[in-house]
Amino acid sequence: MLALLAIACAPEPEPCPDCPSCPDAAPSGDLEGWEAALLQPSLDDLRAGVRPWDDQGFGVCMGDRECDAFVGLHPGELDTEEHLIQAELAVPQLGEGWQVKFEVACEVTLPSGSTKPVDHEKIYDVTYTGPQRGYRLMPLWRIQSPHPQGSRDCQYRLTPLRPDGTEGTAIEGSYKTPMPEAE
Repeated sequence: MLALLAIACAPEPEPCPDCPSCPDAAPSGDLEGWEAALLQPSLDDLRAGVRPWDDQGFGVCMGDRECDAFVGLHPGELDTEEHLIQAELAVPQLGEGWQVKFEVACEVTLPSGSTKPVDHEKIYDVTYTGPQRGYRLMPLWRIQSPHPQGSRDCQYRLTPLRPDGTEGTAIEGSYKTPMPEAE
């Protein structure tokens, strides 16, 4: 009788979620080697997010509509030419809703010696354009050097935005334009 009482009062066995005979067992999340090899390039691309296409994929160029010659991310004081800020971006092939935020903040020194800020911000939707070239944003910002209003000391930034709204690592640059010559 004591043995029967011990069996009746014994705790129930733990459920076996990995046991193949259990109907509620969830499939394992482990990938086989060949599956991981197929998915890894897409995962790497997603994790990299939106980024410059190459080492000249974001920055200041000579030109007014197209990038005639890349000048750099931090070209210093620009000569008397038309310039622009451009981006050519690698965008992940998977997913929708990729964006970049472009910002410019300039301090303009007027011929009178006083200063004033000039700021600009815009968010752009970007998409995958294929393996041959990146998504082009040109011109993001036109630069007149010298600017008739006065000299400019400008900082600019491109911030990738994932589809979930998370910001990636921003890329920052700067440039200056001289004071126009007095007439």
